[in-house]
Amino acid sequence: AVFLLMAEHGLGYVPPASTGLVFGDVPIDHWAGDFIEQLAAEGITSGCAPSLYCPEGIVTRAEMAVFLSATFGLELNQ
Repeated sequence: AVFLLMAEHGLGYVPPASTGLVFGDVPIDHWAGDFIEQLAAEGITSGCAPSLYCPEGIVTRAEMAVFLSATFGLELNQ
């Protein structure tokens, strides 16, 4: 989350404060909560399941390709 948003907006980017309400497994005090909620707000991710982000999950190459495509408006060849 942090990598994608800083790559998109610049190294000094600070997202809005998290609410802790977007994903049930990302509490308001999660170290990357602000960035995770902003990814959802920008439509870059909807999480791993309804109401879950799975912050400790492993991101596959295919998933990262989708995240990068959504972040930078790239087209994926299927």
